[in-house]
Amino acid sequence: MGIRVSADELERRRRAQFGRAVMGISALLLMIMSAVLPHVMVEAATVVPGRSLIPASRFFLIVNPNAEAFQGATSVAAAGMGISITYLGLAFQQVGLITGVASFWVLIVDDVGRWTRRLVMVSGVSLLLGASTVGLGYQLLSNAGVPTLLGTAWIPTLLAGLIMVIGGRLARRRLVSTWYWENPEIVQP
Repeated sequence: MGIRVSADELERRRRAQFGRAVMGISALLLMIMSAVLPHVMVEAATVVPGRSLIPASRFFLIVNPNAEAFQGATSVAAAGMGISITYLGLAFQQVGLITGVASFWVLIVDDVGRWTRRLVMVSGVSLLLGASTVGLGYQLLSNAGVPTLLGTAWIPTLLAGLIMVIGGRLARRRLVSTWYWENPEIVQP
């Protein structure tokens, strides 16, 4: 004997599912945009393969604050701090993207596991930290006298992080702790 659900309840569930699908797909699209849009760039860098996430990360990983592009900096230490903080932000973004692509579906489904929800939260927090830390690195480089351009990739990174954190918080209501507790009628005494 099944449980009958009213037409209003079915419509409410359908609307909730649609809203969750929009949220999950938006997060995925914003994460993709954040990986391909231009990131932070040092203007005097002569050999730059691109400004998307991977080339920008590689540049800030291998660059030396004593290099020619940083000759106008107020100090080598200030340029080095800006480089390190910028790379840290790009690394946070990479962690957020990897965990986010693996877990964005949690924002969409009806039943959410505890650990997959935590993965969504790790993604969201990493993306938020990535966007803010890249902005801080840009500010440090600019204040150190290094001509630097800040691309637009921080905006979708920030928005994707917000969606993942908010969606992860909302998913708490859909947590399924164990199968037995959710379906005790199936187990015989």
